[in-house]
Amino acid sequence: MKFSIIVPTYNEKKDITPTLEALAALDYSNYEVFMVDDSTDSTPDIIKQYADKNIQLIKPGGGGRCEARNLGIQRATGDVVVILNADVQLPKDFLNQIKKHYDAGADLVSVSSKAINDDRLFARYIDCAGLYLESDFHGNEILWTEGFSCRRELALKAGLFPAGFPVAMFAGEDGYFAENLVKAGGTTHVDLNIVVHHIAPADFKEYWYIRTTRGRATSQYRRYINRWSFKKIAFWNFLKTGFNVLKCATLFYPIIYCWKLTSFSKYGKKDWIKLLYAHVLEMIAMTYGLWKELYIIYKKEKMA
Repeated sequence: MKFSIIVPTYNEKKDITPTLEALAALDYSNYEVFMVDDSTDSTPDIIKQYADKNIQLIKPGGGGRCEARNLGIQRATGDVVVILNADVQLPKDFLNQIKKHYDAGADLVSVSSKAINDDRLFARYIDCAGLYLESDFHGNEILWTEGFSCRRELALKAGLFPAGFPVAMFAGEDGYFAENLVKAGGTTHVDLNIVVHHIAPADFKEYWYIRTTRGRATSQYRRYINRWSFKKIAFWNFLKTGFNVLKCATLFYPIIYCWKLTSFSKYGKKDWIKLLYAHVLEMIAMTYGLWKELYIIYKKEKMA
């Protein structure tokens, strides 16, 4: 069985070397790596240093992460494609670990993830939130995770990642893609005993940007995937904003939620107030992102 690993990159010079080192060290003979890079920094120069490790550099057309992933899948020659973010570091035996599930008949495989830099608050919050989501996972659900993989032919049958919109999607496209894989007849398998490591956003600026884009992606999803009108999106955003304001004002839900998250923090219950701060900041950032992207989409479509 051959694996094709697809990694979209954009200005990742800070994080890309550990990712490349891990890819080059995989304990499996039959695999290829496509780094689909649209960077303006030195990321492509770093990638080129690994050309002798079967790591190939592809230059996309600037259509965002979805188009970069689609280009990688289309170029791939493997039976299974692994979709990675640029900050994910795979364990050496990763391909052997997921191969056993494909040999057993799985069509898509989800695994667990762990933030390497969980000594930093924002990274730790993201990590705890992800682990909490995994703890509430039920076997009949679809779980998109770092290190997600699927059979290439199924990805093509499912129509690949959503792309070609006036504004490139920031997030939400992965869950949509996974749902389409199942609709196309794919059999899912989740193995949370397989753990991949990644670097989560750690400083304020980075965290604010990432959480804002999550909110922006919601408006994108409503417009491009759900095909909602601007009025319907604005009404939904208004309700969501009111709900978030209420949560921030009363703190009842955030307090309960972050208390649960402490079970996944290495600092335990004493991390509660810090996690609460990160969660409230997340809600503010995502609410801002909802409205920002709705305005951007509206302006873009009016100018078209």
